[in-house]
Amino acid sequence: MGSLFNKSDIYLPKPDIDMEKWTVIACDQFTSEPDFWNRVQKTVGDAPSTFHMILPEVWLEEVDEDAVAAEINATMEKYLQADIFRTIPDSFIYVERTLRNGKIRPGIVGAIDLEQYDVSPDTTSALRASERIIAARLPSRVKIRRGAPLEMPHVLLLIDDPGQEIIESIGNDTKNMELLYDFPLMEDCGHIRGFRLTGAAADRAATAINQLAIILVGDGNHSLVAAKLAWDEQKVHLTEAQRQNHPARYALVEINNVHDDSLEVEPIHRIVFHGVRDLIGTFIEKHANVVQGEGEGHVIRYMDRGTPGAFTIQGRTVGEAIDLLQEFLDTHIETHGGTIDYIHGAENLEVLAQKAGSIAFFMPIIEKSALFTSVEQGGVFPKKSFSMGEGADKRHYLECRAIR
Repeated sequence: MGSLFNKSDIYLPKPDIDMEKWTVIACDQFTSEPDFWNRVQKTVGDAPSTFHMILPEVWLEEVDEDAVAAEINATMEKYLQADIFRTIPDSFIYVERTLRNGKIRPGIVGAIDLEQYDVSPDTTSALRASERIIAARLPSRVKIRRGAPLEMPHVLLLIDDPGQEIIESIGNDTKNMELLYDFPLMEDCGHIRGFRLTGAAADRAATAINQLAIILVGDGNHSLVAAKLAWDEQKVHLTEAQRQNHPARYALVEINNVHDDSLEVEPIHRIVFHGVRDLIGTFIEKHANVVQGEGEGHVIRYMDRGTPGAFTIQGRTVGEAIDLLQEFLDTHIETHGGTIDYIHGAENLEVLAQKAGSIAFFMPIIEKSALFTSVEQGGVFPKKSFSMGEGADKRHYLECRAIR
């Protein structure tokens, strides 16, 4: 390989596999909605499914992570032995994802070189994190990847292509491409279809992407970091020659254009359960640049045990405003107890905000035009600042790649 973004041998289920049951949403979605995952589990049953190869984080506190990792890896081995996959050799996959609002989000699935990925805030690497990482989210994912024979992507990378020349233009030629899959996603999460991208068209796309100065991780920061950590562990036991093209050195991702009309940057909201007494008042009291009500600055609406309100953070960038609240919440919970969750979608947050003993924070919008300029200037956003679209529009596990 050698380049940052590369073609790969990609595994897809054979035609006799039920693709609607095979394909499930990213493990870090709907983490405060066990009913969602209980429905998914019931829908899938014992059918071959990516559900059986992930640990939904809604159950993270309830399971033995080592046992789950072993079970997941055994399932992957079972699927390989059962020969349920077909191989799409040396290719990208051009994806068209129909979102719940009817818009189509185009993307390219391929393999990125983890040696060229750096999460340091001051990095000059082409592939960069956009947000800080929550360390507690990493161990379970590293454990799974450490012994896994397969990987499945839910990582979305972003490129800065205002002319929409790299990805969007591929959609004009799908009639001449091999259709690989085309089906609706469960739980009313839209529709997806994918085409094999190879030959001159694939080479043009790869060249254009690899010439970009910066590529950002839009969604799936933690999964990509886990892949990097697992590779760093493994490579110390390999010779230099073995490292060059070892499959674990690479990670399957989907690349999107931040300027595509379908792509919307959505804030990731916060909700605090328990230990919430006087939380809002204490936050405002401790910060001179925070005032009650809506004013000039970054307005954050909240629901305090069912009562709506708002405060304004003045004189800060949107990233700094998010950071100010996040640091306070982390300290407050450490001192007074309680838990915090990160919610994709205002509608989901509104439902959760009705629970007793909770405070929900509706976070401010980050303009997508500011993402690349902020990171270029060294401004990695606080953890869980934004996501690409609503929760139901997140990437689903579908394609696989061998990493062992």
